[in-house]
Amino acid sequence: MNNYDKQLKQSLSKEDKDFWCNFIDKTIDWDVNLNQEYDGIDAIIENKNIQFKLREKYYNDILIEFSHSNGERGWINKLQKCDYIIYGWRNYNKIFIFDWEKLTYFWNNNQVLLFKKYGKKNVQAAINKNKITYNYSIPFKELKDIYTVKETRGIACIDNTKTK
Repeated sequence: MNNYDKQLKQSLSKEDKDFWCNFIDKTIDWDVNLNQEYDGIDAIIENKNIQFKLREKYYNDILIEFSHSNGERGWINKLQKCDYIIYGWRNYNKIFIFDWEKLTYFWNNNQVLLFKKYGKKNVQAAINKNKITYNYSIPFKELKDIYTVKETRGIACIDNTKTK
């Protein structure tokens, strides 16, 4: 079973922040509040709102959360305030940077075609405490020109979080 609170706590951990620092050589402002988190903002980089997605294992796709069993919309179908989604995998030396508007435009205009092409085999359900989250895995080959790939700089940053 997924535990949202546990996953949120992990995403705010020094370990996860250090993971992202391996790729991003600009100052990351981690000082966001819970309301910003709900709006899709995990951090701010050069006045751009960033949402980070970190998976445990590498897959050749992006996992899009599209709905929940309680009728709530998934993050791809919500009005998020992020500018970019940065997608990574633990123990993998690349990240994929998606422009939020391009990603949502792609989903809105291609979800029916994706379901026709790949069917329900690309739907993944994650059981949570009070609901089931439904995700759709979209192979990178389908996303072509809407992401940028960046490899690690090969060094860990000491700490580029905002100091108070």
